Amino acid sequence: MRGVIYLLLLVSFLYANTSVINKDNFSLPSKNSKEEFKVTLDWLKDKPKSITKDFYILQYLKEDISSKEALAALSMVKYVNNKIFFEFAKKFKNDETLAVIQCMNASAKELISTYDDCIKVGLSLYKATSLSQTQLNQAIQLVQDKYPNFAKQLKIISSSIPFTKVISTSVDNFYEIYLSVGGKFRVDYLNYKLPKSTILKVKKDKRFERLIKYSITNPKLDLLSKSFLNIDDKKFSSDTSFYLALNELNNSNFDKALKYLDNSYKKAYSQEIKNKVLFWKYQITFDNSFLEQLSNSQHIDLYSLYAKELLNKKLPKIKYDIALQHNETSKFDTTNPFLWVDVLKNTKDLDKQKVDYYQSIFTDEKTKPYLAYILNKYNNYKDNFYLLPYKEYLSNYPIKRQALVYSLARQESRFIPSSISTSYAQGVMQIMPFLSKVIAKRLNEKYNIFNQFDVKTNLKYANYHLNNLEKNVSNPLFIAYSYNGGYGYFKSLKKQGLFVKKGFFEPFMSMELISYDETREYGKKVLANYYIYLNYLDKKNSFKLSSIFENLIE
Repeated sequence: MRGVIYLLLLVSFLYANTSVINKDNFSLPSKNSKEEFKVTLDWLKDKPKSITKDFYILQYLKEDISSKEALAALSMVKYVNNKIFFEFAKKFKNDETLAVIQCMNASAKELISTYDDCIKVGLSLYKATSLSQTQLNQAIQLVQDKYPNFAKQLKIISSSIPFTKVISTSVDNFYEIYLSVGGKFRVDYLNYKLPKSTILKVKKDKRFERLIKYSITNPKLDLLSKSFLNIDDKKFSSDTSFYLALNELNNSNFDKALKYLDNSYKKAYSQEIKNKVLFWKYQITFDNSFLEQLSNSQHIDLYSLYAKELLNKKLPKIKYDIALQHNETSKFDTTNPFLWVDVLKNTKDLDKQKVDYYQSIFTDEKTKPYLAYILNKYNNYKDNFYLLPYKEYLSNYPIKRQALVYSLARQESRFIPSSISTSYAQGVMQIMPFLSKVIAKRLNEKYNIFNQFDVKTNLKYANYHLNNLEKNVSNPLFIAYSYNGGYGYFKSLKKQGLFVKKGFFEPFMSMELISYDETREYGKKVLANYYIYLNYLDKKNSFKLSSIFENLIE
């Protein structure tokens, strides 16, 4: 079974650097074409290896094709992920391949009725925590001869007091368990202060900083997080020093928190991180010099915006529109994702000649987001573009919804209609395929996944989704968390204790303790966007960040 997986990965690797870019073959069907677009092998062959090509290969694998055609498509994939592998396995009717797919998809209870290889492939430690003592023992018996170390990990999970076992096991097993079992198991069975001997044993491992973060970002792991009080952070990243500062704050050690913040600032690699540190120094000390320094920052982020608001300072210069060098209808097809791939590739090293070339191509309203991307990169991201495209599709919505859509779209795609993410989210609003399929069904529309590259359709589906989110959450920050991480994830944050208790450093402490890096930073950026867009669109009313912050604790 393992041989099948290694073979598939090898095939992908062998083809990893064989693609040839041929701009003449980037064509997609015309928007006015009555024929529904269908991916073929011939169409795929000349496309450059990319996430975009992987997306189209996935759609091809879902069609009625032979195992030979499926294997040919797989050989062109850049990254073989589970989605692609699962669809491939359905076509490649090999007993071992199908066995792998079945094991990976099986529940924990189903797996214990199988065999050793299947359990090893399909039973993660997270899945294993859902099994009863009897079921765990059954799994251990099945795997212990062929996979003794995996059996040892399962024995630790199944023990009456897992904590006592995990602190005495090997470093690798310690991290495998602590970082893989899931938040509930960590809270229920591993929330104890680590002995100094265990800290000495595991601290040199590169996973130690992940353990610190996992612990501090879950308020229910209050005992485990005490293990990291007053710890030496000399070799840690700026982010880890920052989390250690928050940990000290949660234990009322303000002086130690400031020391960690000093270290975080010194190691910071971006102005945004430095602004965050300055903000927290002000929160601790109420020293206006920190607020003044923060308000003078030219980097636009939530921290600098709030400082400017508190000190009644004006925003840096913001560009809500962009001047076109040529005012004519562009022939650039904004619905073609491969053209965007081409732009990204050709702009890795921008010079004046390339800028002039793209200014001659991006010549109308629909291509302004592309031109903004080019100019922003060429000017080292000094331009503060907050464009307002696609007004014809948003004008009928209330101003707050318009501001919200612009805020999300700017963060999701920079308004690029043909954008595809690594998880295959599509379009201006980066809607996941499973979600667009559900929405199409609810709207009673025929589903065509490629329609999501059409701005009008993508925005319509996004607004439908936002209508549903707003039934459960009311403010733009929580909507941003739910849009990015899912409403279920946002609910789990509240179950952990975030945004539910008033405290001296709230709601800012809860905002920093979001466990997913992407969702945490996404929420801050969307809220900063919202502040700028709403104040620009609604000039009759002044929107304050403080009004949002005052109502985040529910």
